[in-house]
Amino acid sequence: MVSGFKALGVEVLPAQNADEALVQLNKTRSSWLDESSEEVYAVVCIMEELMRDIGEEHQLKVGEGALPAIVILPGPQGSVGYAEDRLRKLSEKAIGSAII
Repeated sequence: MVSGFKALGVEVLPAQNADEALVQLNKTRSSWLDESSEEVYAVVCIMEELMRDIGEEHQLKVGEGALPAIVILPGPQGSVGYAEDRLRKLSEKAIGSAII
């Protein structure tokens, strides 16, 4: 799956587990906070399984602010339902009702 993104010219920051993914997410988040940073990421795509295994507290921390936008993608085996559950919770929080 990563090789497809590489072929499109997307920079890939590999992570094999949730801890490595959190390190990479923090790196992309800190690039926005450091004005001297040459590498700034506007969109971060992360596999659903990795995002699920990152604690909610950490997800909120790296996800605050408008950028980078974090897009959750299903893995090679398909969706495990985490992204849909997360979207449902966000919509309930935003409008006070479940629409998904």
